[in-house]
Amino acid sequence: MDELKQINLVESETIPEEIIPMEPKQKNKLLLPLILIGILAGLATGFFVAQKRLTPSGTTNTMTGTPQALTSATNVKVGDIFGSADEKTFRDQAEGILASGGIEGEGSHHIERGENKSQWVYVTSSVVDLDLLVGDRVGVWGETNQGKKAGWLMDVGRLKVLELNAAPAVDATGNQD
Repeated sequence: MDELKQINLVESETIPEEIIPMEPKQKNKLLLPLILIGILAGLATGFFVAQKRLTPSGTTNTMTGTPQALTSATNVKVGDIFGSADEKTFRDQAEGILASGGIEGEGSHHIERGENKSQWVYVTSSVVDLDLLVGDRVGVWGETNQGKKAGWLMDVGRLKVLELNAAPAVDATGNQD
């Protein structure tokens, strides 16, 4: 190997330094407005797309098919559809008179489909306020769940009013359930 050469760090040979003036770099004046315009355009686009795609839970106007909010039982008409507009998600269907009460903690309501309680559908819903439709004949669409006591337990996502203030089911002896 070659001989090692000692470097003197204390004394340095003078290297000519170029004096560069320190001036602030000119900022691109268009960059900030373009970023703000892009953000606002994205927000506006998202808002309008969401308005067209997302529909609130509630009734569906039979004329237009668009959901409206269900606020009281006095607004309800035969043919009104409440809940989700998505028919593909809720494939299971049942029809009958909506009544309050489940069976041993399963379901908040039930749909009476005749006089035999084994034919009843026990239902719950986070989409439709079922209390406002008690006593009406309804058609429901939902997802069937596994019940321990209920023969048929359904989470209702869509409901159509078929008859207002329907007569309760009567058993063979003439007694109302």
